[in-house]
Amino acid sequence: MSEAVLEKENITRKPGAFEKRIHEIDFIRGFLIGLVVIDHIFCFLMIFSGGWKGCEGLHRVCSFYWNHDARGIVRFFALAGFCLVSGASTAFSKNNWIRAGQMLAFAAILTIGSTVADALLSKPLNLSTLRIDFNVIAVLAWSTLFYCFFQKGGWKTVLIGTLVMFFLSWFSYQHFLEYVDRENIFVHCAPLVRPTGNADWLPIFPFIFFFFAGALFASVFYLPGKKSLVKNRYNWERPLCFMGRHSLIIYISHIVVIIGILSLLNVFLGK
Repeated sequence: MSEAVLEKENITRKPGAFEKRIHEIDFIRGFLIGLVVIDHIFCFLMIFSGGWKGCEGLHRVCSFYWNHDARGIVRFFALAGFCLVSGASTAFSKNNWIRAGQMLAFAAILTIGSTVADALLSKPLNLSTLRIDFNVIAVLAWSTLFYCFFQKGGWKTVLIGTLVMFFLSWFSYQHFLEYVDRENIFVHCAPLVRPTGNADWLPIFPFIFFFFAGALFASVFYLPGKKSLVKNRYNWERPLCFMGRHSLIIYISHIVVIIGILSLLNVFLGK
């Protein structure tokens, strides 16, 4: 096909989401959700491969990865980055009250579903727990809800919200942790700042601060034009941008898919 024909097709073809959306935000979020999926693949491979014939080496590799200190460092920055780009995306939305309600519903469904899965699958899979009480979905849901109270006042109001979340994050780690181990009302707030011993956990502090920081960045550098800062786009970026646009669906569904595939493999490879 000649270059003239290709150029004509590019002119007549309507721009899709890849062309119209803020490119770098979709790309970064797609890359980060990809890291989350890979991380969980290693996790469940470690769990399942321990009972597979001839897969001792795979089990050692996955265990080494999962228990290495470097994973904890990468995890923190990946989740912080995910909250940053999610906050930036929220700054573009006109329906954040609805989005907050939808994500709170997702978080509730995730908690209920994981509790049922914990009751049915934990013992057969030899897992300590599958229950998820408070994770990144809950953090994003509550962050979006709180952002709704600051979104109407422009970047200066968002700046105030960002500073408030920074102060609360600092205060929680300086003063709150000493109380959560005591037998009083503070123990019920443990998911805000420290692990609860369930399958997946993320504290709302300091990650709500990263969310607000992302919204502040978008308010200063993107709004009101909502134009991407990146001019060139390449076809190899499309899969990551697609993952970024559908990160919530991928996050909710990928664990079910991974466990389903590995459970099927377990039938053939189990000792």
